[in-house]
Amino acid sequence: MKGLLRLLGIAALVGFAVVVYRAIKQYREDSVFDLGATPSASGGFGGGKRSISPELLAILADPGDKGPVELVTDPSGSEWLVNRRNGFRYPVEDGIPIMLLEEGEKNRDESLISG
Repeated sequence: MKGLLRLLGIAALVGFAVVVYRAIKQYREDSVFDLGATPSASGGFGGGKRSISPELLAILADPGDKGPVELVTDPSGSEWLVNRRNGFRYPVEDGIPIMLLEEGEKNRDESLISG
């Protein structure tokens, strides 16, 4: 009887160890995809300024006329997506374009229109 209890105790410990091992392994795999763990330019994690990827920029279109937009950085360091056909410019915040017609109309700049 004592031998059976010892065997059950050892089996329980091994089972617990397997569960803990799998939980740690799953946590490490999931942590690879965390957005907060992106190294910034200053060497730390998070808080760095992100920009739009070239792949995303290639597929973005103005919501009004469905034409292409271009990425422009102003002297203050702010990024904008500009539609040179109507002068609308859309803000980019932390690498995320705010492509709403209201934002484009609000930030319209006549000097950006190319003839």
